[in-house]
Amino acid sequence: ILSRQSFLCGEQFTEADIRFLPTALRFDGVYAPLFKAGGAHVRIRDFQNIHAWLKRCWEIEGVKESIDLKDANESYYKQLFPLNPGGIIPTSVSAEEIGLK
Repeated sequence: ILSRQSFLCGEQFTEADIRFLPTALRFDGVYAPLFKAGGAHVRIRDFQNIHAWLKRCWEIEGVKESIDLKDANESYYKQLFPLNPGGIIPTSVSAEEIGLK
């Protein structure tokens, strides 16, 4: 979908994009290491279209100010005790590391 259009539902930023954004932002910092999601990463462009979409979303006024990426990542490690019994919380992936300004 994102190889053919700017946003999930076409050329307009919609609620679908808003709902997918936290998941996409957490992928490198949480899903890839915690759920062993195949070793792929958004930040090193394994998902080029998602990375380009993230950059477009990040530039929309109010988006980056409304998301606490560090908290979004850390909350997974704190809440999913069976997957993280040691309670170890790795350093969060920053927006800059994902390639966002």
